[in-house]
Amino acid sequence: MGVLNYFTRKQKGGRIEKSCLLFCPESDPIKIIDRIENMFGGSGGARTNNYTLQNGDMKIFLAACGASETNANGTYAKEQLNGVQGFVYKIQTSHVEVKRNLFYHLRQCKALLRIDYGYDGAGSRESAEKEQEIRSIILRVAEMLQGIATFGDGTAFLDGKGKRILDSKGNTELDYYMPAEVLPGEDWGEGMPPECRERRDRSMAWLKERHLYVTPWLPMLSETEKDGPARTVREICGRAGALLAVSLYSECRLGEGMDYGQAREFIAPVMTQFEVDPYLSPKEKAYLDNPDSTREEQIPWSWQYENLLVMEWALGLAPELPYPGEICDVPGTVRALHDFDSLDAMEQGASPRSYGELLDAADLIYRMDWACVDARVMGMPAPGGLNAGVVVERHRALFWLAGVDSRCAWDDVDLST
Repeated sequence: MGVLNYFTRKQKGGRIEKSCLLFCPESDPIKIIDRIENMFGGSGGARTNNYTLQNGDMKIFLAACGASETNANGTYAKEQLNGVQGFVYKIQTSHVEVKRNLFYHLRQCKALLRIDYGYDGAGSRESAEKEQEIRSIILRVAEMLQGIATFGDGTAFLDGKGKRILDSKGNTELDYYMPAEVLPGEDWGEGMPPECRERRDRSMAWLKERHLYVTPWLPMLSETEKDGPARTVREICGRAGALLAVSLYSECRLGEGMDYGQAREFIAPVMTQFEVDPYLSPKEKAYLDNPDSTREEQIPWSWQYENLLVMEWALGLAPELPYPGEICDVPGTVRALHDFDSLDAMEQGASPRSYGELLDAADLIYRMDWACVDARVMGMPAPGGLNAGVVVERHRALFWLAGVDSRCAWDDVDLST
């Protein structure tokens, strides 16, 4: 049964009875009830999955069900959690960022509270006051459990403040929404140097400040500043020259309509000027030596301007790495190397950034790429206006620069998230 099938509203002899559901990340029903007991001054140490609050004619009965239970409660919880995720996924809305993060939050929920409440209804004003008082209590529980509440027909989802996160018509009362987090324990990343944890924490704080959700369970990068630098300035300059040659060649084939011979002739001065041949990766060399590459093969190589920008930034030839929301300024990226007539000149003109800066940038882009990949898997656009193509290329370049994964070769950079 879907989530909407479990809501009831009955009025018998002036008695009003209603139900709501509260979805929460905690998976253990007993722990949920124990926390609720403590919240309302109980002794704790709950032994059952339910709890009752009563004040005069107002009564609230709360029953917790965990999806991992191997009984009817577990089946019910799984049905409701799967149902509500599917329901939210199908909502059509212009507030895509809110929807995505609500979906993330629900995906982390492992249990639910079925809440039945009732009160004697006399006048409409008295009933409204009682309804408001009970809802306030339920929302306090929701906030304490990092839960999401849904009342009435189950088509509107509220946070612990009672704000509408999203409803079935795609409306929200929020400018943005960040999901609750199930944080790893203290032993997560055990043995990692403090520097690695601090770097991860800085990345996560930066992302949260921009309302970009990334799972806190991603591994930490194990490289530390004392291990660097991973690449020499000469290697980075050589990689920049190789990327320039590959990018220009691809642009000649795709944008200018040149044939193989014309394109190779166009990039020949660059190949000589920056001594490119020794720095080409095997895949790059095979691509440049293939006169029969197709348009479909050439398009991915045209993205190498993004990697070139990262190399220029690492060499101190570009002032910053802009937010990866749109493709780089291609003419500007090419012009950055115009002042150098040789590989030696480029090396001498470089002001390389510290290894710590490279590690910081690598850690951050790794988490951004997770957000892009996960959104794609869910069939949603990349969050925060990120350009997934730009992000993945920066991932490649920054991991190579930082020497992540044993300082592997360019072609072997692991882009998994």
